[in-house]
Amino acid sequence: MNKKELVGKLADHLDTSQSAAGDALNGVLDIITAELKAGNEVNLPGFGKFIAKHRPARQMRNPQTGEQMMSKEKTSAQFKPSVGLKDL
Repeated sequence: MNKKELVGKLADHLDTSQSAAGDALNGVLDIITAELKAGNEVNLPGFGKFIAKHRPARQMRNPQTGEQMMSKEKTSAQFKPSVGLKDL
């Protein structure tokens, strides 16, 4: 399922237009993204948890040249499903 199909199903489920459903979905995604950028987690009981995972800089090796170098520190998004979702 892609985003367009998800918006269509959401519009049918809420009995609203696809435009309104798309705005609602975009709003939710924007809020989750902003919270993760701020370093917060977003917990949705019964579904799962979105976590901002910080990865510190580390030393690594270029496999082509064998040269040692430092990777950049970064923050990435991680999703942990709830127990109810795992059982599906």
